[in-house]
Amino acid sequence: MHADAIIKAMGKTGNKFEEFVEIVKKLRRECPWDREQTMETLKPYLVEEVYEAIEAINDKDYRRLTEELGDMLLHVVMLSVFAAETKKFGIEDVINSISSKMVRRHPHVFAKGEAKTKEEVWMKWEKIKDQEAMVKGEKHKGILESIPQSLPALYRADKVQRRAARVGFDWDRVAGAWEKVHEELDEIHEILESRKLKVESRKLREEIGDLLFAVVNVARKLNIDAEEALQQANSKFMRRFSQIERKLHKKKMDLKQMDALWNRVKASEK
Repeated sequence: MHADAIIKAMGKTGNKFEEFVEIVKKLRRECPWDREQTMETLKPYLVEEVYEAIEAINDKDYRRLTEELGDMLLHVVMLSVFAAETKKFGIEDVINSISSKMVRRHPHVFAKGEAKTKEEVWMKWEKIKDQEAMVKGEKHKGILESIPQSLPALYRADKVQRRAARVGFDWDRVAGAWEKVHEELDEIHEILESRKLKVESRKLREEIGDLLFAVVNVARKLNIDAEEALQQANSKFMRRFSQIERKLHKKKMDLKQMDALWNRVKASEK
């Protein structure tokens, strides 16, 4: 694309964006629902939109993804409009901030830096982050501290493990991670066999957490997204259980009968 064509395209996109910002400002002024919203009240909606976008990506439903990305953009603009009302920051500050950050942290693209592998990119990224923190007078954060606690547990476990692996704290082979799973299973089994569940409930919760963390580690080593794998298992269970539920509307069944029906549904899927 020639330079004049790029400028023309950018102008068109910029106009559309400015028009959208004005739409959000008008909603804020004139819509009873939008007038009552705050940054706090938008938080659950923001999370919901992200997950709906992820679902559209998983389903390869690009028409729906277009809509969901629009909803995500709506929340970015709304939060910026709210902030501008109290002169905290505006949408221009948001755009300037991310634009500057991307240019600053990619010297191998926008300057004379070099990075031939993703590992080199990551090392440079972390070094630049440290430099930025020093300029701001902020305390250096460890590589795990910046991972949000609000992430879903499986996603967070995977991210924690991947960052630790970047500095070499990782199993050489998946076998080591798999042995850790068995080790955690044995510890849970020992508690269950002790018949002191009430006394050991806190310890049991800790060991089950360790087991889940270890399973995520195995999934990571096999390049499997643990969160997506569990979501797939959830969907599979719901699909199979719906067959049992239909039968339960017609007649009562005991556990043995339900288990037999479950196995028939499972076999039919194969």
